[in-house]
Amino acid sequence: MFRSRPVQYLGLFLLVAVSLLVIFFPVGSTPKEQAYTVYLTAPKPFSDLVDKKTKPVDAADKALNEQFKTERLPGALAVASDDTKSATIQDFATTREEARDRAQRVVQALGKPFKGVTMGQQTEKGFDGFPVKPLFTIGRYAIFPVHQGAKGPVPAIKLGLDLQGGVNLVLQIRRALYAYEAEKPLPNRVEDRDKLVTDIRDALAKVESTDLKRADVVIRPGSDNIIEVRTQAKDRSEFSQQKKAIDDAIKSVGSFKFAPSGDPQFFDPRGDKKDGSSQTSQTSILAQTVEIVRARVDKLGVSEPVIQAQPPDRIIVQLPGVNDPQKAVEQVGRTAQLQIRLLAQNVTHDQDPNDPNNTLFFDDKGNQIKASEVARDDRPYSTPIIKGDDLKPTTSAGYERDRTPAIFFDLQSKAAQRFGVLTAQNVGRYMPIFLDERCISAPAIRSAITGGSGQISGGFADLKEAQDLANLLNSGALPAPLDVVENRTVSATLGADSLNQSLFAGLIGILAVMVFMIAFYRLPGLLANGALIIYCILNLAAFITMGATLTLPGIAGFLLALAMSLDTNILVFERLKEEMAIQPTFAAALRAAFSRAWTAILDSHVTTLIAASVLFYLGTGPVKGFALTLAVGVLLSLFSAISVTRLFMWTIVNTGEKNRGLFAASVPTKATMASQKQ
Repeated sequence: MFRSRPVQYLGLFLLVAVSLLVIFFPVGSTPKEQAYTVYLTAPKPFSDLVDKKTKPVDAADKALNEQFKTERLPGALAVASDDTKSATIQDFATTREEARDRAQRVVQALGKPFKGVTMGQQTEKGFDGFPVKPLFTIGRYAIFPVHQGAKGPVPAIKLGLDLQGGVNLVLQIRRALYAYEAEKPLPNRVEDRDKLVTDIRDALAKVESTDLKRADVVIRPGSDNIIEVRTQAKDRSEFSQQKKAIDDAIKSVGSFKFAPSGDPQFFDPRGDKKDGSSQTSQTSILAQTVEIVRARVDKLGVSEPVIQAQPPDRIIVQLPGVNDPQKAVEQVGRTAQLQIRLLAQNVTHDQDPNDPNNTLFFDDKGNQIKASEVARDDRPYSTPIIKGDDLKPTTSAGYERDRTPAIFFDLQSKAAQRFGVLTAQNVGRYMPIFLDERCISAPAIRSAITGGSGQISGGFADLKEAQDLANLLNSGALPAPLDVVENRTVSATLGADSLNQSLFAGLIGILAVMVFMIAFYRLPGLLANGALIIYCILNLAAFITMGATLTLPGIAGFLLALAMSLDTNILVFERLKEEMAIQPTFAAALRAAFSRAWTAILDSHVTTLIAASVLFYLGTGPVKGFALTLAVGVLLSLFSAISVTRLFMWTIVNTGEKNRGLFAASVPTKATMASQKQ
């Protein structure tokens, strides 16, 4: 069989072999170092397991130094209090195997000064965030071993939200916020709260002076009497108009007043010129926000997120495999506006006795000032020195000398010069550091800070929290706050059921089509089934190579393209039956069948590609996935039907001369063809 065309068969064999490697051996980025936490449990409080003259942290440091020697040392032992039996240690690793090995060595080392210490169960969960050890690396890319499922090797294809579960977020860029406080606590029943929100929306929709139909009305999370109205005011003039209209509308529903948290807020990331025109279009703001959200999602380690803009002001974020929606919301939607400000001389500060990570501010009369007020530019309490966009994207997290978590940053050249001058002029004054209007720390300026680098310490529970903040700062601050208008979680069980049912339906369909091809076209049908298997392998490999995510609509597009592949074979085989009745040899009939069926094949594929292109260009989300799989499948079906099937058919040319009955259930003769023409 292979002697007739050895070169073609060798090329086909190599193509299929490479495709199988792509399918079952995942290709990804070279693993990078990341942090994890080792949770420790002791039979007694850690302070009771060592000599009273020795601090548990010092004993742990000595043991870890002996264990790791020239290797990178884990972090310091963190014990909540003297009477606790639990502790944590921050460490770094690149792969799952390395993280597990280092964690076990940490426990082994600490077992000497702290008899009976064991690893907590929470540690094992942290290993899931690491990639497995790659087989080998090629520059920035790595080849990973075959992933084994319950029934054997599993293809390395990335599954979408609907097939493996995860979080679906719809984010909206906020332009204006109006907060109202109810005189009485809002009702506890969910139905009553929903009715109140609906009544306010209806009242806003009736306002004719300004467009408030798209206003978003929510009850502030964690509050029992605050209503928030969020709008997309284009400028301050419209903001002022909306303020009066919303005030009248909401008071017609119940007894409300502006919340004491501050005046209505207008967020203008574009910056208005004197002539009222904006420096940046709403489209560019949305595009900028999408890129920042994308950078933040990458830090979550999600396998294949879907992030796409939904003009004019919304962003859809799908995070397959994420089981903690709250963490995703905090990481993606957090504004991360960093400010280093110079505190006014008539404002004092002190540590909150109830919260050591919180700073309290007071005016010259002793009245407490909210941190959010101190962090605002339109208040006389402080002036900005450094903002988030003054930082280089090289911010990192680590430990200070006393082993407390800290963030280390570098400033842009102009910002570094300005920072040096201002700190030199204000030695002795305080310099509070704010993140999203929350004061992290308020250090004093001891001397001029030159060199363009600095650190932020205090206010971090552990190194992981500091790393999350460093990631946010590196990805950039959002130009305006993001509100989560939809937070939908798809369970992993539901996703697995959808995948299993889809695969089962697809398998039944493929088997039914294969049986049909053999029953109607016999030997050519059998060869077409072989080409169909190769088509499926090539299609799956192409899908994985493109880094695409398989979804339910994607499976539908794959099956539709598969049907078109067989349709191409049917056109050739039907033409072959006619040519066998009029051509002198089977080889001539085969050549004529492929040649004369080509026009119809090309037309059908081109029209399908046009439709897929329109769907991909104009569609969003699942529609794009369907269009992509359909287009790739159509292109590969041309190769499969024209090249692979023809190669198989030319191999059995001699068989066709001897027994034409193997090539169709009924082959017309010359007499039959002549009678049909009459």
